[in-house]
Amino acid sequence: MRQVLLSLLSAALLLGPVPGGRAAEDDAKAILVKAIKAHGGEVLSKNKAGQAKSKGKITLPGIGASDFTEEVAYMLPDKFKETLNLVIAQQTITVVTVVNGDKFSIEANGKEVPLTDTIKKALADGRYMMKVSRISTLVKDQGYQLAPLGEVKVEGKPAVGVLVTSKGHKDINLYFDKQTGLLAKLEHRTVDASTGKEVTEERIILEYGKQEIPLPAKVLIKHDGEKFMEAEITEAKLLEKLDETEFKK
Repeated sequence: MRQVLLSLLSAALLLGPVPGGRAAEDDAKAILVKAIKAHGGEVLSKNKAGQAKSKGKITLPGIGASDFTEEVAYMLPDKFKETLNLVIAQQTITVVTVVNGDKFSIEANGKEVPLTDTIKKALADGRYMMKVSRISTLVKDQGYQLAPLGEVKVEGKPAVGVLVTSKGHKDINLYFDKQTGLLAKLEHRTVDASTGKEVTEERIILEYGKQEIPLPAKVLIKHDGEKFMEAEITEAKLLEKLDETEFKK
């Protein structure tokens, strides 16, 4: 159920990192510099928080496709709150997930959900993924190692990839539209908390909105190449910060 709780935000093995030492790292940084500019440049560094609302369908084990609505608030580097309303058998289940540093909590219809080690690990993976997906600090932060992944197709469009490695975390592959420089896909290995097994998760941005700063408007999530979630982001905004009380249990 981890992906249900974290939802906002492969069928084939992708190309491995291209060797070449410093030159390869410079190539990866060049891709990221273009991407950061495409996403608003300094706006990303200035605005470390955001809010979004979305709706769509999610595929749940043993249940199938279910409708959902979602509200998300976050503040980098480690604060996240999600309110997810799932419609299952004509009943609405409200799941509230809060990540505040190393403190995690989940409530379903007002009742606390026990957190297994698997769920905690999945939430930690999601926290790290959220930070990396903002891309604004990847070039300057010495804690990341970068390598180019070559060119692939994302939903039929040419994209170039960057492998992001950091001690203590699983690798994340970022793919950027070759023409626009915008993030097209984030791919990583994560734990499916409902089965305890690792899956390859692809978060594919199908469409960006028409705001002054490009923000995702439609997102497709796949697990091991199969559709897991498709969402339409109905509202999204970047903010300099949010009140700390937003992330209190």
